[in-house]
Amino acid sequence: MFQSIALRDLPMTSALLADCWEGASRFRSLVPRHLGDPRSFGELARLLEARRYDRAGLAQVLTEQNQAFGAGAEALRAAGRLRDPSAVIVVTGQQAGLFGGPLYTVNKALTVLGLAARLESQLGRPVVPVFWIASEDGDLAEVDRASILDREGNIQELRLPGDEGARMPVSLVRLGEEVRELLSATSAFLPETGYTEEMLSDLRSAYAPGRSYPQAFGAWMASLFQGRPLVLLDPSDTRLKRMAAGLFRREILEGSPVSLAVREQTAAVQKAGYPAQIELRDGLLTLFYQNPARESLASWAEGWEIKDKNHRFRSAELADLADREPERLSPNAVLRPLFQDTILPTVAVVLGPAELAYWTQLPLAYQRFGIPMPVLVPRASLTVIDARMHKLLGRLELTLPDLLRRGERVLDDLVRRRIPPETFERLADARGQVGRLWEPIIADANRLDPTLKPTASLASARALRQIDWVEKKLVQAARRKDELLRRQVHQVVSALAPRGGLQERTLTVLPFLARAGRGLLDQMEAAVDPFAPEHRAVVLES
Repeated sequence: MFQSIALRDLPMTSALLADCWEGASRFRSLVPRHLGDPRSFGELARLLEARRYDRAGLAQVLTEQNQAFGAGAEALRAAGRLRDPSAVIVVTGQQAGLFGGPLYTVNKALTVLGLAARLESQLGRPVVPVFWIASEDGDLAEVDRASILDREGNIQELRLPGDEGARMPVSLVRLGEEVRELLSATSAFLPETGYTEEMLSDLRSAYAPGRSYPQAFGAWMASLFQGRPLVLLDPSDTRLKRMAAGLFRREILEGSPVSLAVREQTAAVQKAGYPAQIELRDGLLTLFYQNPARESLASWAEGWEIKDKNHRFRSAELADLADREPERLSPNAVLRPLFQDTILPTVAVVLGPAELAYWTQLPLAYQRFGIPMPVLVPRASLTVIDARMHKLLGRLELTLPDLLRRGERVLDDLVRRRIPPETFERLADARGQVGRLWEPIIADANRLDPTLKPTASLASARALRQIDWVEKKLVQAARRKDELLRRQVHQVVSALAPRGGLQERTLTVLPFLARAGRGLLDQMEAAVDPFAPEHRAVVLES
């Protein structure tokens, strides 16, 4: 069962996201194709079929990677379908977050699965769902922690130790023995159900000491999506980078034409009334030099230099690395999409709101490099409500939009309901009397001496503020008196609107899996419609 909320009714919905869904002209003017145009996907699929991709090599790499992750037969068959010259891809991606990262990781995967199935039926050709693991991200702080609800409904922060300043790609950061201790601590937070131990067993198997973050993340996702044709992709594989050698060489030899195109497109984005999501630093290449840490490359007279280490490369020398040692080069956030769509026949990309914003800065770069830009599709947005929270919402007479608009302040709303209505009527009457009493006094002061009018008006306002202060103190006293209500509100806000935002941006999937088992994904999947501009609340079956 699910409940729908229009995205426009969510306070955190950006204008760009709403315009994308609604097909506003100012958004459509920025992208080559729009998801609302029924011709978009078919036209692009035919264009991709006419291009050359190393389909056999791609299928081989992805088959091997998914076998290593422990993916099921459905995912392996899907990887093999890429050998078909008519096959296209729907792709999404995310950082290799600890224990799967926030819930929107699952939402992205479910969206790409649903969209691929829908487009395959519509286009009459193989459409393969791919999940791109951001294995070369150098920001350890983005992947070494996770937030989880404990048994009392409090948010607990899980974190692994590590050197966050090392700039090492997470594909080279290995889990230590500390992960066993963290898993033990995690188990103490989870509800004890018939599903908990099976889930923890899968989690321990994935997050084993010695594995890198992407390896552990991939193994967990493969386990979670067993029985579904989700193909996982680790872009740090040297063979995949070699497929994009031409892209890297041109970017190096031509002085970063991608940066120039993005700057020009960004001006168009801002002219349309949207803020820029990414800002480029002058003189930097959109590739990192990696040995083993990722180092920025800045321009100099004859090529590019690693400023921090005073190491210089002539442009031809650096370009040759793309062929000889492609593992030494790593795309930054701007070039990564073009790298992706150079090697993949991508018909659509599933994006979160921030990603959608920065992808609108890329169309000109795609055009100048002759790479077909995929159709941009926002990911599904879901809130999972278990049976306990659903009952509590009903008992408190609250809705999810109430929580998202007001957060912990809904407690004040509930407390006000418990104060006798006549108390507020008396306060309102007192405000009215203040106005009636002071109005003639202010008029008299103005006739006697106009300079006294502001003083009298301030006195009237002060009297009104005293009434407001009394009302505030009444509500605070009622809050202190009702400890149970305060605990209930804290629990429901922590579970459904944590940290003042959507649940999917903060909490992991683990407690929900513990309560619903693998059937959780079935219930979430049933709520995903890739073409519905809605936030959906999934009420779990008890």
